[in-house]
Amino acid sequence: MRQLELRRHARRDPDADRLSAEGRAQAEDLGRTADAIYDVVFVSPAQRTAETAAWILRGAGVQLPDHSVIPGLAGKDASGGSPEGMAAGVRALLDLVPDGGRGLAISHTPFVERAGWGLSGREMEPFAECEGFVVTQHDDGSLVVEELRLGGGTGLA
Repeated sequence: MRQLELRRHARRDPDADRLSAEGRAQAEDLGRTADAIYDVVFVSPAQRTAETAAWILRGAGVQLPDHSVIPGLAGKDASGGSPEGMAAGVRALLDLVPDGGRGLAISHTPFVERAGWGLSGREMEPFAECEGFVVTQHDDGSLVVEELRLGGGTGLA
């Protein structure tokens, strides 16, 4: 089994490609409450996604594991970020997560929702900052997608 958590970045500065002070606190708070250890981290090319990952890890009190910048997390793939293209990209990232491990990927709206749709076969309501889903790949290859909503609500697919 392996898992990949795909989340939208934290609140951004409206004037630049970086997090606002509120966004940094939001991501750090999420890290404090996270019960997951990440074996690998993936971010889009946007600075705000790398900052989100860094503040989540800071809040969790852990060092940055192996990490990569993935253009497809910004919808920069051959499909232009279609649900199918985003799902294929997430499956490829899931293959990079060690067996028994968990990865963290930070992306953007609407690409997080599109990836969830492509993986689960159902449209997802827009995610707020730091929300997303976790996809679990079981040893038999089956996938389970569970939404991660900050208000405590989850949905299984």
